[in-house]
Amino acid sequence: MTATILAVAILAGAAATCWAGESTADDRPSVLRKIAAAKRITIGYRAGYPPYSDLVDGKPAGYVIDLCQQVVDTLRQTLGIDRLEIDFVSIPMAARFVMMREGHMDMECAATTITAERQQQVGFSAPIFFTATRFVSLRRNGYKTFADLAGRTVASLAGTTETVKLNAANRQRNLHIAILLCREDREAFAAVTTERAAAYVMDDVLLAGVMAGWGRSDDLAMSEETLGPTEAYGIMLPLGDDAFARAVNAGLQASAASGRWNQIYDRWFLTPDPSTGRSPNLPLSPDLKASLARLRG
Repeated sequence: MTATILAVAILAGAAATCWAGESTADDRPSVLRKIAAAKRITIGYRAGYPPYSDLVDGKPAGYVIDLCQQVVDTLRQTLGIDRLEIDFVSIPMAARFVMMREGHMDMECAATTITAERQQQVGFSAPIFFTATRFVSLRRNGYKTFADLAGRTVASLAGTTETVKLNAANRQRNLHIAILLCREDREAFAAVTTERAAAYVMDDVLLAGVMAGWGRSDDLAMSEETLGPTEAYGIMLPLGDDAFARAVNAGLQASAASGRWNQIYDRWFLTPDPSTGRSPNLPLSPDLKASLARLRG
């Protein structure tokens, strides 16, 4: 586990009760005060990223959405208010950090990697998931390693850590890969299925989720090779609002301690989707098990 991830994990263990009157490091009122007064909280999400965040029957749904709703319930209790309404806002992938900095959302509940560079711009909760970078391709082409993609066009998403890793590997290994930058997951996925791209590089769980929802998933194969070490995802928060971060982590801690977090995980990663009969079928990883154990204390 990297030092950055470990530091965030330690923060979760120190989760404490917060009050609406606390302020941020630069003396702005905490988000807690704002949401207590309005009895509303704004949550950013992204459609098309199952099983993390998606739009199902016109409503935001997914693993991170469910976790955030658990956090909101704990916030309501912490603030001592009778209700706390959620305003969901669809957030474009490339604009998420700007929209957080400009105050267009209080939390982002999707799939965003915790990195040291990003922690200079925004805050994060304790880790909520751990993942690795792989690629998916048409099985019949037989691509198994990143070396197999040398000289080919490969799809990735603009503004993601996966694209940063792919660019670095491209330079270091002299792969001469042409990177097709896409705006959304489904656009990149379509590039592979229509053979405009040889592969799509992304978080392996997101790839598994899309494959599970595709009617011809047997035609696709995911690489065993990964780019770089495992990374942690977190709930993105405003920078420097320590009171709000502690309150969010307290909500995650409560969900872990009650067993509700495990139920949410099972629903999205181990239970077949009623509409497709398929599931990502991904048991809890050792990293996530260890993170949940720390949260439980």
